Amino acid sequence: MKSLRQLTRNLALCLTFFALATACEKKPLDKNDPMAQAFAKPEHIDLDIGKIEAVPEEKPVEIAHTWAAAIKEQVKLAEADLQSCRNDYLVPFQFEKMRRRNVEFVNITEMDEVCMDGSPDKKKRGPLKILRNLAQEHIGKNPQLDRFIASGMEQLEFFRVFSFMTKKVGAPEIQLVTDLAKASADRVRLVGMDVDKAAAAIAEWPDGTLPDDDPTAVAKALDAAAFKAQLVNEYGWLVDDFTSAYDRFANKSWEGYDMPKLTALRTWVAIPRKRLQQDRARLATVAADAKQKTEFEGFFNGVDAALKAIEAGYDRYEKTPKDERGPKDPNRGNVEKTQKAAQKFLATWRTPAK
Repeated sequence: MKSLRQLTRNLALCLTFFALATACEKKPLDKNDPMAQAFAKPEHIDLDIGKIEAVPEEKPVEIAHTWAAAIKEQVKLAEADLQSCRNDYLVPFQFEKMRRRNVEFVNITEMDEVCMDGSPDKKKRGPLKILRNLAQEHIGKNPQLDRFIASGMEQLEFFRVFSFMTKKVGAPEIQLVTDLAKASADRVRLVGMDVDKAAAAIAEWPDGTLPDDDPTAVAKALDAAAFKAQLVNEYGWLVDDFTSAYDRFANKSWEGYDMPKLTALRTWVAIPRKRLQQDRARLATVAADAKQKTEFEGFFNGVDAALKAIEAGYDRYEKTPKDERGPKDPNRGNVEKTQKAAQKFLATWRTPAK
């Protein structure tokens, strides 16, 4: 009996809940009812607002496989080290401490790696190796490149002396050692301006720039006026510096603790030597009369004579012992004389015809 009452009670409860649920389903909620607002259908949200576009993958920089592109890359690498050498080591160098025989403020091994030698352990070529390769393979192919090679070699030669002096702080004449180190550093900084100027010009080359010995460039038609302008551009800066170069690399470069710098001098000679070889052959295609061609030949012979005068001095600084050289270089006068003869042609060509 008790179970029957319990069953009846449960059935009644179920019917009550069902009725309430049915009533709730049919009865709409008042829109002002807080519950209606809480469960209202949300407004449409534009998911594209503020959407971040996918970043496209960067395409690798394509390097042109041309002579000019390869040269620009080599020059960029060498110039970066040559510039770092000056700015990071020579400009802040403390010469007063050096006079007190103290060079502990600089890492000389690291300095030599950056300024000249590079580091096999770091798999890094130094500027010396790059410039040697450029000098052996690419002189005479562009006047701006010739200038970079010549000036870069000069920086290396004077740095070599500077570096050697930093290793001689135990020498008895420390004042002379320090003065030579400072003079060498000053020359490095000065010629560094030429290095940077030439490197900046080369960086602006179009990748399609051809070397001067390329058959397409050689076949380009030239008249006498254009050929004169070309020769002034190629040789002018070299010929004007022949005697000064001979002095700073040879004639005036060996006194005291200093030493000749014949690697740089040979580079200065090799550039016009290569140019002469190319330009003598090119003269056959220049539109010039017999008188003009004779003039060009005269210039070539004049440059050749000046180069031979410079080369005649090599033995004095390579083979003659230092204590047997004597104070006066007997060859220096001939260098100056032959330089002036070659300069006369350039002076005429530089002056516009009236």
